[in-house]
Amino acid sequence: MPGSGTFADGVRHLRAEWGRWWRADDLTDTHIAHRILNDQYRMWRQIQQRGRAEVQQNITLLKQQQKQQTYMQMQRMQMQKRGGYGYGYGGFGGVFGASPIISYRMMQWTQLQMRIGQQEFRHLEVTTSMLEIGRGQVRSRRHLAAFAGMLALPVLWGSLWWVSALAGLVVTAVAVLVVAVLAWAKGRNPTWRRPPVPKLLFVPPSAPAHTELEDPDPQPFPIREAGTNPKVAREAVRLALKKEAAKVAEVLVPEQTAYGWRVPLVLESGTAGQLVSILKPMATTLRVGESRVMAQPADPNDAALVNLQVLTQDPFEHPLPYPERAPKSCSITDPVSIGLSIEGEKTPVVLAGQHVIIVADTGGGKTGMVQAIAEYVTACRDAVIVDIDPIKRGLKAFAPAAVMTARTPDEAEKVLEALVARAKARIASMPPTQDNWIPTPDGPAIIAVLDEFPQLSKRGKELAVQLLRVGREALITLVLLTQDATSDVLGDAIADAFPIRILMPCRAADVPIVVGRADAISRGWLPHLLVPSPEPGFPADAGRFYCLTPRHRAPVLRYVSPLPPGEAEKRTQERIAAGLPPLETAVPTAAPSAQVPEIARLLLDAFATHGDPEVLTLAQIADHLAAADAATWGKWNGRPNRLLMVGRTLKSKLKDAGLDVPTDRLDAATDPKRPTIYRLTVLKGALS
Repeated sequence: MPGSGTFADGVRHLRAEWGRWWRADDLTDTHIAHRILNDQYRMWRQIQQRGRAEVQQNITLLKQQQKQQTYMQMQRMQMQKRGGYGYGYGGFGGVFGASPIISYRMMQWTQLQMRIGQQEFRHLEVTTSMLEIGRGQVRSRRHLAAFAGMLALPVLWGSLWWVSALAGLVVTAVAVLVVAVLAWAKGRNPTWRRPPVPKLLFVPPSAPAHTELEDPDPQPFPIREAGTNPKVAREAVRLALKKEAAKVAEVLVPEQTAYGWRVPLVLESGTAGQLVSILKPMATTLRVGESRVMAQPADPNDAALVNLQVLTQDPFEHPLPYPERAPKSCSITDPVSIGLSIEGEKTPVVLAGQHVIIVADTGGGKTGMVQAIAEYVTACRDAVIVDIDPIKRGLKAFAPAAVMTARTPDEAEKVLEALVARAKARIASMPPTQDNWIPTPDGPAIIAVLDEFPQLSKRGKELAVQLLRVGREALITLVLLTQDATSDVLGDAIADAFPIRILMPCRAADVPIVVGRADAISRGWLPHLLVPSPEPGFPADAGRFYCLTPRHRAPVLRYVSPLPPGEAEKRTQERIAAGLPPLETAVPTAAPSAQVPEIARLLLDAFATHGDPEVLTLAQIADHLAAADAATWGKWNGRPNRLLMVGRTLKSKLKDAGLDVPTDRLDAATDPKRPTIYRLTVLKGALS
């Protein structure tokens, strides 16, 4: 479907189209070459016709002379018979019949007529100078026609008003309406008019230069010239691909979308990733925005089929407004949309218990994404937000609604330490049969927004990574913002720690790390092609993003709308006035009958640190125990019998606690050494 435009856009487009017509820019070299060749053919035809007419005229004249001479001879014969001369000079055969001279001349003209009829047209090759002259002639004719029209129309219009004022008014109104409708139509579908190429009036023996019959393909042209015609759009894409030497076997019929075209391609060889390197030059050839050509696999069962998306206009020019949310009207366990997709669909995610990473260069739109999250969290009755930014202003307008704030590396370290301690206390307070903390107005989920991760102290980074490992179960989660996904320990923590991963304009090196696939770019994850905003007045691609969440696994371009600062401040004050959910002052403890023994708590903590896997090996548990209590569990470090001693001590302490937690062996297919393992379900069953 054509996109929506304005009346002013249509007027500007009509003015530009008039300029193209005035300069004859709407005609390609092929148009001019066909006109020149047709003019050559018409001139040759005129010469041929004049030659044939002259020959036919002379042959006719000779025939008349021959007929007249024969008639005169017959008259002489009749006169001789009546005069009694007998055969007179009739006996001399030379006086009867046609003159030999006339017959000879008639034969010459007949032969010339045959030669003229056998002649074939031979065109002159069109040169560059001939093209310039031909274009100049077209411009001259158009200028004369325009001047004649400019003189004639006012006279006709004035005459019409002089004859009948009503007729003049009606015609004027109709003309204005036609122009308005045309401008409105062009505003919605700003396609350039290009007249059809005149057909050649002859069949040349060889392909003339600069024509449609010429052996090389026509030059690429902007895809906007296709209008709504899928055949023309396919040709535009085909020529652009050929210009970049893309290994494409076939360009299938494109599908017009609300934002441009979706063009299916069949690769001749290689993968979709090989098209990524030519997307930027293709955008230039097709005359669209720098980041407006995208490619991704179309069918998981057909590696050769690729969808090429060409955006002829901004798909996010008119985003949906922020919904009105009253204070305490939402729940953190409900899904919230963080943006609009290129297909016009929302992007719902559940923030409860989900760590989020946002990777973006400066000017990529991180602030808009963070404010979208903060706006929802502060409207929840069962969630609070924490603002950690060691060098900048953090949540800005939403900062007053944060229950904890850090503006230096030391403050960030203290806040992270408090969050880790609270997470561990929440986990320890839950009964064995409860998997995750249940958020309530008195015990809300905590969303900690952490900006500038590389600026944290070494201890602060360790605490942040520890919170990534233990916070999910306690519903104390991080929204981590960074410009570099490969910094320090962050690269090692990404793959497993962040269920929600958001990629805004960023570096190409960050894409496979965040997505978790080495071939992420070839699969259509192209945030590195997005252009960050160079200045406040020029948004570029700021706010556009790709995301990987439990509900969204495909590389679809999306957009988060920025919230105006004034509106953000207004909502913040409303929610502060209504009262924010308080943090629990003391983490509730379990009933005596459900108290968890210390050794069981250490084991549960070991599983939580590794993300609650189904099994942990004895070696993994030994490492965790030694880190938690080196005096008790680290005294065998470095000894050959370390695991044996840790295993015996662990079984003894579990027996003393009254817990029956049998061990098992790992399957040989997983590890040929078949190490000793503990199962989380067995441990929780013993605690129950």
